[in-house]
Amino acid sequence: MRIPLAVLYGIIIYLLNFVVSLVVVLQFFYTLILGNRHRGMARFSNTYASFLYHVNRYLLFATNERPLFGDVGWDEVLPCDFEGDAHRKYEELRNAFEKV
Repeated sequence: MRIPLAVLYGIIIYLLNFVVSLVVVLQFFYTLILGNRHRGMARFSNTYASFLYHVNRYLLFATNERPLFGDVGWDEVLPCDFEGDAHRKYEELRNAFEKV
């Protein structure tokens, strides 16, 4: 089942790469002009990176959880650093990972 899903994930990631490229350019100019990041674009970028992480874990046989069709999908792996309690959330995730 991984091979057909790999093709599907490849198509999804290929299409999302165009959107993410546009977001990166917009984020660059937004930050250049206003001096800080746009929260929505930063969250989108983090969600995209998290999706890539979940897909790679599945395709590299690190897990059997199917992204989008199983327990994970667009779940964010690490919170963005613009949240006040991001460090605490990171420590919780790191501790949970160490227990596994």
